[in-house]
Amino acid sequence: MEKTAIVTGSAKGLGKYLAVSLANEGFRVALHFNTNRTEADKTISEVKKKSPDSVLVQADLTKEGEVNTAFGKILKDFRSIDLLVNNVGNFIYKKFSETTNREFKDILESNILSSLYCSRAVLRGMKQNRKGHIINMGTVGADVFTIREKSATYFMAKNGLYNLTKIMAWEEAGYGIHINMISPASMAEDIFDAKQFPMGRSASYEDVYKTLRFLISEDAYYINGANIEVAGAFIPGLAQSK
Repeated sequence: MEKTAIVTGSAKGLGKYLAVSLANEGFRVALHFNTNRTEADKTISEVKKKSPDSVLVQADLTKEGEVNTAFGKILKDFRSIDLLVNNVGNFIYKKFSETTNREFKDILESNILSSLYCSRAVLRGMKQNRKGHIINMGTVGADVFTIREKSATYFMAKNGLYNLTKIMAWEEAGYGIHINMISPASMAEDIFDAKQFPMGRSASYEDVYKTLRFLISEDAYYINGANIEVAGAFIPGLAQSK
């Protein structure tokens, strides 16, 4: 039976790469976008070449009503969901004192509430089927108390997502549901340069996908509630001296 997946924020970037890769491996994929219709249309066209039954939905995932409407449409088409990838989560690189209340709210809601709403939208069906995977996208350092001058708000949000991952995994494991977190280092050398990474480069989309593919495989059956850093030993705040 064909497996099904939802990838949020999949119009471009990492989300697009994950959606296309899953389609290439035989998944029917529900692609989600919020505002970038042009890029979303390009991505769904690419995905449909390998997975003709894949679908595209639009929603602001910080709004519970929009999540329920979008996921209702997906479930009507797909019946059940095997994998949810919570990829949506805005980033900000700005001093905390200069971060507006609106920006602070957006970072917390887009990273934590969107993942909560989407997860709850699929969990009922996963419980009935007694199986399913949810992958939350974190960031390197998300599982420790991290304060950085220009990314404090972002780390607050990812700390919260890490806690959400742990408690949801603990509650849902008895239903055969796996909920894990993947935390890559920066995937663009815009804030950091190559020499700051211990292994000489930033994380790649392929690095992340290989980790996701492992986590949803039978080989990872007993990995649940985990956070896997895809960071090449990079630690925020430490710089290479060589």
